[in-house]
Amino acid sequence: MAKAKKGHVAIPFLLAFLLGIVGIGGIAMYLFNMLSATEGPKSMTSNVTKPTEADNMTLMFVLDEASDASPLTFMAARVLPADKKIILISIPANMLAIVDGRQDTLANFYRTGGIQGAMNAIENEAGIYSDRYVILNSESFQKICNIFAGVNYQIPLGTQGFADNPDPQYLGPAQIEKLITNPFFENGESERSAVASDVISEMINQTDYDRIVASMDSNFRTLINMMNTDISSIDYSDRKSALKFMYTYGSRICTFRLATGSTSSDGIFVLDSDFQESITEIFGEHTVNNGA
Repeated sequence: MAKAKKGHVAIPFLLAFLLGIVGIGGIAMYLFNMLSATEGPKSMTSNVTKPTEADNMTLMFVLDEASDASPLTFMAARVLPADKKIILISIPANMLAIVDGRQDTLANFYRTGGIQGAMNAIENEAGIYSDRYVILNSESFQKICNIFAGVNYQIPLGTQGFADNPDPQYLGPAQIEKLITNPFFENGESERSAVASDVISEMINQTDYDRIVASMDSNFRTLINMMNTDISSIDYSDRKSALKFMYTYGSRICTFRLATGSTSSDGIFVLDSDFQESITEIFGEHTVNNGA
């Protein structure tokens, strides 16, 4: 287990985001020749193993800038290596949840109970069970964005702090962080959550995986020491082959789903009654620590 850091809290990105960010590998030339041959499909060589359902995982990411003026960002990442997919769901910080008879917002469960309090709230209310967590601060979040090399993204018109531009524009690490922690979206926290999922998904899809392959192990060593996480080196080693497969054979692997619901007059977000059922096919039912 990685050691929890004291002081400034260290966050999607993703053992999928983290591993997904850095867990990419190359393919042997022999395998390439096999797949290119005209004799028809052949079995894979032993050094590239196709993932199974046991390699699926759910990671919970929290971006915590340790500032009262900046909202917390919660994002679940479902990693499905055999399907070559990562599916993101950003959970509004003002989501109402009930845990052990206590009713409060997700953000307050995190503030009073830490990451376990937040995961309990998300499990109870959204039905999303996490295998591992990653808490990022500003430094570690921007490091991840730097590894991905930023993103070209069309910022919603009218977003405070950004010029109105109908065309996609390049966002570097600091600008990505500024966008997803912007508390002034016209439609409030639900819109901020949607934008966070969208921009991170695009960042993953637009990155040059070949460039990241060359520094896979060193990136993991750097990031694991910058974050508060329960991802271990053993987790990385166990999932490395599956993630190689996903990033090697996948194309635009990342998508996202919205946390659907409504916001009350007092600013509390309430999930739709059928939300849990709507994501069962992605996250499964009570799959906490599945394959971990």
